[in-house]
Amino acid sequence: MTSPTSNFTLPPAQEAVSERSVTSSENERQVFANIPIPDDKGQAKGKYVSNKIITSKYNIWTFLPKNLFEQFRRAANMYFLIMAVLGMIPAVSTNSPILTLLPLSTVVFLTACKDAVEDLNRHQIDDKYNSATCYLLQNFENVNYPNQTKLSIWKRILLKIKLFFKRKKSKPREDSNFNNDDNIPCKPSNEINGDPEFKKVMWKDVRVGDFLYLKNGDAVPADAIILSTSEQNGNCFVETKDLDGETNLKTRRSVPVDSIKKIKTPKECSQAMFWIDSEAPNSNLFNYNAKLTVVSDFTEVNPSQEQDFNSTHSGRGQNPRKSKNSIPIDINNLLLRAHVIRNTEWVIAMTVFTGVDTKIILNSGETPSKRSRIEKEMNQEVILNFIILIILALICAIGTGVSSYLLTNSKGKYIEERVAPNQGSIGLSSFLTFLSGLIIFQNIIPISLYISIEFVKGFQAFFIYNDLDMWDEDAEIPCVPKSWNLSDDLGQIEYIFSDKTGTLTRNIMEFRQCSIGGKVYGRNGWAGKTDASIGKEMAQGGDNLNDNVNKDEIWNQYLQELKNTFDPKYSSTDPDFLTFVDPDIYRDLNPDKSIEEGTDGEFNIDDNLDKQKRASLIREFFTLLAVCHTVVVDKSDRFTNESDSEKSISDKGKTSVNDVYSDQTIENNLHQSDEEKSSSKNSSLDHTLKKVKHSITNIKSSFKGLESMASLVNSTSSKGKKSISIDKTLVYNLDYKAESPDEAALVSAAKNIGFSFLDRTLESMTIDIFGQEYVFDILNVLAFNSSRKRMSIIVRRPETLGGGIVLFCKGADNIIFERLASGQEILIQKTSSDIDNFSSDGLRTLTVAYRVLDKSFYDSWANKYQEASTAINERSSKIDACAEEIEKDLILLGATAIEDKLQEGVPECIERLRGAGIKIWVLTGDKLETAINIGFAAQLLTKDMRLWIVKGSKKETVEKQLDNVYASLITGDILPQDETEPIRPDDTHAFIVDGSALAHLLDDEKARLKILELSDHFHSVICCRVSPLQKALVVELVRRGKKSTTLAIGDGANDVSMIQAANVGVGISGQEGVQAAMASDYNIAQFRYLKKLLLVHGHWDYMRIAEMILNFFYKNVIWLTNNDFIYSYFRYSANIFYDYSFVQLYNMIFTVAPVVVLGTTDQSVSASYCLKYPSIYSLGIKRMRYSKKLFAIYFLDGIWQSLVVYFTFYFIYSMSVNVIASQGFDAGSIEFSTSVALTVIVTANLFVCFNTYYWNWIVWAIIVSEIVIIFSYVLIYGAFTESPIVGIGQQLIGEGTFWFGMAFAISLAFLPRYVITFVKQWWYPDDLDIVRQIRKSDKIAKEKISRKEKLKNQKIISPTEVEMIQS
Repeated sequence: MTSPTSNFTLPPAQEAVSERSVTSSENERQVFANIPIPDDKGQAKGKYVSNKIITSKYNIWTFLPKNLFEQFRRAANMYFLIMAVLGMIPAVSTNSPILTLLPLSTVVFLTACKDAVEDLNRHQIDDKYNSATCYLLQNFENVNYPNQTKLSIWKRILLKIKLFFKRKKSKPREDSNFNNDDNIPCKPSNEINGDPEFKKVMWKDVRVGDFLYLKNGDAVPADAIILSTSEQNGNCFVETKDLDGETNLKTRRSVPVDSIKKIKTPKECSQAMFWIDSEAPNSNLFNYNAKLTVVSDFTEVNPSQEQDFNSTHSGRGQNPRKSKNSIPIDINNLLLRAHVIRNTEWVIAMTVFTGVDTKIILNSGETPSKRSRIEKEMNQEVILNFIILIILALICAIGTGVSSYLLTNSKGKYIEERVAPNQGSIGLSSFLTFLSGLIIFQNIIPISLYISIEFVKGFQAFFIYNDLDMWDEDAEIPCVPKSWNLSDDLGQIEYIFSDKTGTLTRNIMEFRQCSIGGKVYGRNGWAGKTDASIGKEMAQGGDNLNDNVNKDEIWNQYLQELKNTFDPKYSSTDPDFLTFVDPDIYRDLNPDKSIEEGTDGEFNIDDNLDKQKRASLIREFFTLLAVCHTVVVDKSDRFTNESDSEKSISDKGKTSVNDVYSDQTIENNLHQSDEEKSSSKNSSLDHTLKKVKHSITNIKSSFKGLESMASLVNSTSSKGKKSISIDKTLVYNLDYKAESPDEAALVSAAKNIGFSFLDRTLESMTIDIFGQEYVFDILNVLAFNSSRKRMSIIVRRPETLGGGIVLFCKGADNIIFERLASGQEILIQKTSSDIDNFSSDGLRTLTVAYRVLDKSFYDSWANKYQEASTAINERSSKIDACAEEIEKDLILLGATAIEDKLQEGVPECIERLRGAGIKIWVLTGDKLETAINIGFAAQLLTKDMRLWIVKGSKKETVEKQLDNVYASLITGDILPQDETEPIRPDDTHAFIVDGSALAHLLDDEKARLKILELSDHFHSVICCRVSPLQKALVVELVRRGKKSTTLAIGDGANDVSMIQAANVGVGISGQEGVQAAMASDYNIAQFRYLKKLLLVHGHWDYMRIAEMILNFFYKNVIWLTNNDFIYSYFRYSANIFYDYSFVQLYNMIFTVAPVVVLGTTDQSVSASYCLKYPSIYSLGIKRMRYSKKLFAIYFLDGIWQSLVVYFTFYFIYSMSVNVIASQGFDAGSIEFSTSVALTVIVTANLFVCFNTYYWNWIVWAIIVSEIVIIFSYVLIYGAFTESPIVGIGQQLIGEGTFWFGMAFAISLAFLPRYVITFVKQWWYPDDLDIVRQIRKSDKIAKEKISRKEKLKNQKIISPTEVEMIQS
């Protein structure tokens, strides 16, 4: 099941769906429960925003004016409108007004239809979400709204009409209580018609201050504060995947007020008296500040107290006689819209934010508008064509003026009246001719080009979506194009900026090693080499570093020591499930029982610690891992194959509101059918589609086969779906739900050692240590955030473990080291060395420490923390300041090392992308050594590369290092003395820089310019320890500085800014959620799919769009050039050369199909050759298929071909005496122009065929159809006596002179292009020409082999004779 608010994108026009009051959007708000609002508050009741969400743009009344306004805001449409209006002026044009408006009307109509279908889809989605149901307290007064809503006369009339039809459709029924059948949702109101009860209402009717009753599996309709839950400790579990993409369960708590936590019934809800001081609505998903004040116990209040209450109520809602202490509320007490209740029977909550005030809607900002590079360049060509249009019209106007003047002076008044009657002065005549010229030459800017491009790019996006090679079976998602106007940019990518964790790697963590008290455990070769260590060996040029590890011996010793220590109940004893196996752990834990010969000699105890202290440190180390976290445990039987959170839970007589997430029509009963239940198991693809549905509605509405294709793929893949491995050695399976995979790996590692985290409540957590359960009291949790870079938990240890108050802390090494107590220098040095070794092996490290707290010190600190926790303003900063006071004087325990393995196919993908000429930059938060070794493992770095490293925190040092690199590669100065080898021209270079050095480089303009200049020399760049802002700045620097097409790819929320800054953003739906995917232009499941997306689809789409646009401009030039000749022939009298129907239908019917087919289906080479020879992708990087030079060539070619066609028939009709018109007179301008028109149309269509690489049946069918259509049109249209070309078709088809002229004109027109293309491909071939020749040679070779095998099989001749025949 999914949430109905997966990701809304509100158009700017819809931001004010409901009128926001100052109270609800700009200032803090107070929400009252069963308390009359004080008069001095001055709050306007009923002014909160509605919970109804509207993403549609239009309604039935506003569609026509608003859509027309949207369309004619485009400059191109306004230009064509002006041209159409000019064409309707009789003094300028005498053509039919219908034919004048037909092209523009067609484009506007088709666009309006597309917009209508898209908006209808939005309306359906809105109705589905807004009509979802939940349970709400009724028969109680929500004091935050007026008792009677004042309705306008118009609204009252509409309401009466609706009620009238409702009475006809359904019989009246009595109100039902919560337990009875209440499938028909009711409308919430302040009317009291009985006892309080929870009734079903629609989401759109939920109000601020309403009491919600949520059951297991229900989605939350609005942001609400948890009052009570079915759990005794007030906890509930929520699924947040529709907010952040994380499938692991999160814990939320009720407000810590006993009287509020005891609320269980509707009556108790109606008696509770409290108010909430809340911060204003904001988009921060991770912080919320509010406080709840209880006025009195429920039974102590009676109506007579209201007057006294109002008179004594202060401005902040305080009543000194009745109010209790204010209780702080934070994000852990808040349910957000789109949360789903899991593993909790019921939750009662009060809404505080509705509709567009909810955090998910405030976070659903629009993705920045992006245009492709070709589209931007095309606009320049359009401007150039407009200038040419003005020049041509001016030439005609000047020619008219000059001709009129000469005719008047030479032939007298008679000629003037015959040539330009009723046109007044020469100036007016010239002006009218100028306007006529604009009309006649207007098609130099093709009106059908824009809609054709949209159509073609829509099909390209559809092909990408349906490419099964980019379908991921594990995630069950395809490649989803969300911004389908960027398909041609995929073929021009020069720089790729990639995150590492979760993008290049799997983000599935494996606990590999740890350092405790200065001794490393796990470095015995059990888990094999890490990807980074393999990369390090590759960098050193060695491949013989094979470890002779006896895994059987290690495992037998480990299992023996484990069973000597405890009887495993939660720990795994299956070697296939363990990546950390070291018997020394148990030997050092039990020094009296340890086997002396088992010591590996790596650590000398006399250096630091005695045996008993080491055992104590190991216990504290793994206790910390089992205690210091936010993990939620799902405890199940060993034979249970799926967790409770994955089961479908529904209640009798009621269906969860999540049923609205299906694509079926919502019925009032909301009962989930058996068919839906069975199909929900195979709905992963549909779930992913709904997350991005608002972004690809254009594709879905344009291509109805999309969902059927998706379901086909889904059903096919589900048959071969991989089975989940189950560890059968576990007596009890503990399913950990963590907010990050790192935490889950650490807690699981502690569990397998014997320190099992079993359960947690609001006040305590239970840990099983070697078979004995212990309860730790939770006093405070200091959560991790990006600024603190650490997490701490303060607990009271059980007396059996020594008692006392202990702070456990884990975080980054530099953060922990600076907070350690003095006197640990030796241990710090040894641990730091171990951390460096871990990083060198590509492992992610975390440092852990603890501190025993004095009770009096803790009590004093706890009071300060309580004050900071209840602050409404700047609560986070105050809490961080308190944490700084207690997180110091720590005792170092050691460090953990976790591996995040590379994704499948990453090295091969990077190798192919680099072979295509793409430069890859990795922007990661990992350490320098880790990033370098992962770079080698991923083939981003090779041993032949020369690495240039810039690091340091001092600006002078960083600038000096950069100057050395710049001098070596750019200016050619003498290298530093430590450089052993001189730089060779064929050397490849890589640049590595850390975050602190990068900060100095980005702040200095000269340094930025040097980086840009050096970027051409670097095949790979790695930026380490960078922040999300630095990622975006690096992308922006290269995109703007190099004016290159960039692509950014990532999977986490920290990659969103980088993705939005690049020309093309690609999101990976991975372990870190879908925030990156929601902000991206393309969504894929794994990095390796980037190879097919760019090298195949990107190359094809670039070639298609480039060739289509150039052919579009060409065919308009060849068509319009003849008009200029005829203008001069008729002394610029503003006559149209062709029949006007030809002019109007030329771009709409006669020549549009071949160009569109070329843009949709053409393939320069097949997909296999695109991947085998990635160098052909460089055509897009170098912009060799679309440039101003090529535009000029096609423009001139169009002029040449137009000249050839025109003068061919000009000489035929002027010199031949046998060409007779249908009326018996000599051939005139109608026959002449029709012959030219037919030949130009055929030439334009054949020209597109000449530029087509991939000839399939569609191309053949379209070309033949277009030629048949034009000749059929001439015959049919010429059959009408009123037609301007009456009888012309029959005459031309029956004349051999016409066919000779057409054949001669087409051959001569194509001759230059054919010769130039032949010379280029044979003497000056580019990569594509070479690959096409290779493909042809391979095809011939395969045919020879096939013939040879066929001859052998037929046994007609001997093998020797076969060889002779083949030779």
